[in-house]
Amino acid sequence: MHVDDRSLFFNKLGYGLIVGFVTPAVFFLLYYIFRFGQLSFADYLRFLVESKKLVNVLSLVVLPNLAPFMLLINSSRYSSGRGVLTATVLEGVVIFILKFVL
Repeated sequence: MHVDDRSLFFNKLGYGLIVGFVTPAVFFLLYYIFRFGQLSFADYLRFLVESKKLVNVLSLVVLPNLAPFMLLINSSRYSSGRGVLTATVLEGVVIFILKFVL
């Protein structure tokens, strides 16, 4: 059965980019709340930078992008899936650069 791309809801590159950038941000905040809730957010960031764990945490919070990517691809929303993949690759490039800067 052929699915018409125009009939699919949320099948735009922009939606995928938004999901691809928001998902890691949400998981970064959830990690902060559940693991370091007693610290202020500024102290939390300072701790991550000083202990050289920022890159590790950022690498882990990008992994949940796999779930929306798979959901979008399996529901034939290829443009949105491409957006999530693009956001994930861009985040990976930023993490790679931070690895050598910090």
